[in-house]
Amino acid sequence: MAVEILGNKEGRLEQRLVEQLNEVGIKEIVWVSPETLEVHDGWREDGSAVWRMQYEFYGQILPICCINSYFYSFAQTMEKYGSKNVKWKVWAPSPSVCSKAIAVAIKDDVIQEVLFSGGCDGNSKCMDWLLRGISVQKAKQLLKDITCGDKGTSCGRELARGL
Repeated sequence: MAVEILGNKEGRLEQRLVEQLNEVGIKEIVWVSPETLEVHDGWREDGSAVWRMQYEFYGQILPICCINSYFYSFAQTMEKYGSKNVKWKVWAPSPSVCSKAIAVAIKDDVIQEVLFSGGCDGNSKCMDWLLRGISVQKAKQLLKDITCGDKGTSCGRELARGL
C-alpha cells in the first residue's frame, strides 16, 4: 500500500508519522508538495481544496495523508495506525512563539509523547523527555506561567494552553 503525504519531508510531525507507518509495515511513502496539490490526481478529485485550505490554515505545518483514497490528518493517522487507546491532540500555537505546531499523545490523562514542529530542537526534545508520564493537569500547572523573553508566552505555555 502506498501512502501519500502532504507536508514537509523534514518536519518533526512528518518524520514521526513515517516512523509510525513503517512500524506497521507501510514502507511506500510518496510526498506531495502543496504547490502541486491541485494537479495531483487523487487529491484534486477528492476535495483537495478543502484539505489545502486546512493545510494553509495551520500554517503549512500539519501533514495530511491519503491512504487508500481516504484523507487523514496527523492525529487521525496516528490513532488509526499507532498505539490503541492513545488520543492525539494537535494545534497551532500563538504566532509569537518559534514552534509552528504542537502534537501530544495522551493515554488515560497521562502524556505519552510531545512533538513540536519548528522551534528549538533541544527544547522540544527536553519537553518531550520531561513530560512523558506526567498527567495533563500537572503539565498544565508546570508550564502555564512560563514566558520567553518579552513575548508574554512560550512554547511551554502554548503547550499548557492547548492541553
